[in-house]
Amino acid sequence: MDKELEYLESRVTALVARIRELETQNGRFAEALSEALRDNAELNFRVNETRARVAALVERLPKASEDAE
Repeated sequence: MDKELEYLESRVTALVARIRELETQNGRFAEALSEALRDNAELNFRVNETRARVAALVERLPKASEDAE
């Protein structure tokens, strides 16, 4: 009976250690995800800003009918 309890105790200890390891890893993944989401938001902002600037430049181009005259 003592050996069974010792075995169960070692298994529980191993499980607790694994849970702590996974919690730490999960925290790192959460930080990486947060950083990636921030980067993605910044890149989306920059793409939209560039899109607006290109649209404004296109509007300033002479129209095809003006070139024909």
